[in-house]
Amino acid sequence: MRLLLLLLRTSRWDATAGILAGVVAGLATSGFAWVLQAAIADQGAHWPRHAAAFVACWLAYGAGAVLADNRLTRVAQRAVRELRLSLSRRILAVPLPLLEREQQRIFPVLIEDVAAVSRAAENLPSALTGLMTVTGCFVLLAAISLPLAAASLALVAVAIVGYVLPLQRFQHHLARWRSAWDGISTLLDAIVHGHKELQLDDRKRAAFLDRHLAPLCLRQEDEMVRANTWETLIRRWGELLLLLGIGALLFTLPLHGWATYEQFGRFLFVALFLLAPLATLVGFSSYLARVNLAMDRASQLGVLIDTAATPGPEITPATLPSHPSDLRFALREVTYRHSRDDEAPFDLGPVSLEFDRPEVVFICGGNGSGKTTLLKLLCGLYPPAQGQLLADGRVLGAADLARHRRRFGVIFADFFLFRGLLGHEDAPSDEAARLLREVHLENLVSIDAAGMFSTTKLSQGQRKRLALVAALLEDKPVYVFDEWAADQDPEFRRWYYERILPGLRARGKLVLAITHDEAFYPLADRIVHLAEGRIVSDTRPPATDAQP
Repeated sequence: MRLLLLLLRTSRWDATAGILAGVVAGLATSGFAWVLQAAIADQGAHWPRHAAAFVACWLAYGAGAVLADNRLTRVAQRAVRELRLSLSRRILAVPLPLLEREQQRIFPVLIEDVAAVSRAAENLPSALTGLMTVTGCFVLLAAISLPLAAASLALVAVAIVGYVLPLQRFQHHLARWRSAWDGISTLLDAIVHGHKELQLDDRKRAAFLDRHLAPLCLRQEDEMVRANTWETLIRRWGELLLLLGIGALLFTLPLHGWATYEQFGRFLFVALFLLAPLATLVGFSSYLARVNLAMDRASQLGVLIDTAATPGPEITPATLPSHPSDLRFALREVTYRHSRDDEAPFDLGPVSLEFDRPEVVFICGGNGSGKTTLLKLLCGLYPPAQGQLLADGRVLGAADLARHRRRFGVIFADFFLFRGLLGHEDAPSDEAARLLREVHLENLVSIDAAGMFSTTKLSQGQRKRLALVAALLEDKPVYVFDEWAADQDPEFRRWYYERILPGLRARGKLVLAITHDEAFYPLADRIVHLAEGRIVSDTRPPATDAQP
């Protein structure tokens, strides 16, 4: 039912047309049984009429089956696309802390659960055809022998009652199998991002595979085998019971006398004709179980996301600050707590900072001092637990963060390099070519008219330089760099500190840079030093000859 409602919500007319076409195909299939029965009973006396009826059923079945498959597949794929895009939009509106905590639950929904909906929708035309075939054939059975048809319906009722337990067991093991996916997704992510560490240590690699990944994969395998065992019973239960009932009716026919042997032969012909559509219908129930599980997971994810997501107002060029050089923003007594089940909590703050003119600010401190957390608070990626984030003298609420975030061009230490200039494809090509030459990538990377990079298969330092090119072409009022120079050789390190940062300041930009390069501290306008989540100093270094 949930699948039909999803398809009808997606495209009412396409879904209705597909359903009606499936009904026609199913009735035409049962029509074959009617025509063949009549032709055999008449022993060829009215063969032209029967042949014409057979051809009509053949044409109706072919047209109905093709149209049902086409319409329902189209609307099913549209529903899957809209479901995936809807979840993606919601995920993009989720606060970063929630995404960091729940990412291992989120991405399997986009991959496995949405695919389950797609597979069920692809089998819906066959199920509709089977349903109408069974309905038409039962009407024919009643015309042949009402007592035999009633006995068959009783067998179906018994099959349905006996079908409940296997279905429940199938759903139970299927849910456990799906739950294991979350854990496997976490471990597969660890293989990709922890590849270097696992390659370096044989014991670590063996422990990862043998103690963590292998048991979870074995558990998932076991649950799927059990689920498939129950699914097989589900698929065969109705068929086996129907065959048993046919045999019982045949061998007890002299006792109850509900029909003649000639009538029973016709009855048997139709009953055997029912086996394939019945198997299709029963098999489709397993797809519906998967859909219910997938929709429940997607619904849980949607509730989780909707309770935390705070989409901001639509951003247009008119809503952005017209004079970036006048941009002011500040943190006022802001605190933030990292709290995870598997980690000790870390508190940042209370922090008070103000930026009121174009300047280059270096943020320094030891590992775990809170530097990156501070930048994420300044960018609006983390909401303050207490205190206020201000921009242009105004306290920013949750609805203002989208506008505030758009002011920032950011390259974090764990940056992601997209395949092109997303949203900034119209950046000047001559400026792009100049920047590529400056970072010595002009012979490795080109940017086409659509803003796409010719390649991103570069070393880490080169990828970081390409990310810097993309960020500079965005021309944002505020730039944030999280240890950008850490992967660069001395030439590009000096170029970054002595040309890029002062150049951005000269253009009226505010630059916030995490750095450990003490040799370049004199080039900053301010140095903010953190230790254990607190600001221990906020100073301006004395001017030196080395300063541009």
